[in-house]
Amino acid sequence: MNNDMLIALLKKSAEALAKATAELGDKATWSPLDKGRSAANQVAECAIIAAGSADILKAKSAESMDMSGFNEALAALSADVDVALAALAANTDTLCEVVATLTEADATISVTMPWGVSYTLPELVMLNYWNNTYHEGQINYIATLLA
Repeated sequence: MNNDMLIALLKKSAEALAKATAELGDKATWSPLDKGRSAANQVAECAIIAAGSADILKAKSAESMDMSGFNEALAALSADVDVALAALAANTDTLCEVVATLTEADATISVTMPWGVSYTLPELVMLNYWNNTYHEGQINYIATLLA
């Protein structure tokens, strides 16, 4: 899979995630049973992961990845769905810009995440695609609960 294909998949998945969220309107911050995750929270997660992945791809290492502020950043970004959607768009653009710079040699580089799992750089890119599409499905399920 080449960079152009990876970029196209990232953009398409982020756009579909944003569309599903926007279609919820003012219910994008609704939480199933007041316990589940809202659409805004899920979009915020995808935005944060896109930014972190861009940093990892640039450094070609996850050694400096700091997860300590993740929950606080997630809560702050989740508070306003429009801010979360803007962050998703901006961070996806940044991630795509970094993906465009990857070389064939970069495809063989592996990074070990703080939780002990290793990914090649292309796998890390595809992790973002998977996460976006997974959460799009979760948000579409929320829509069925509200129908």
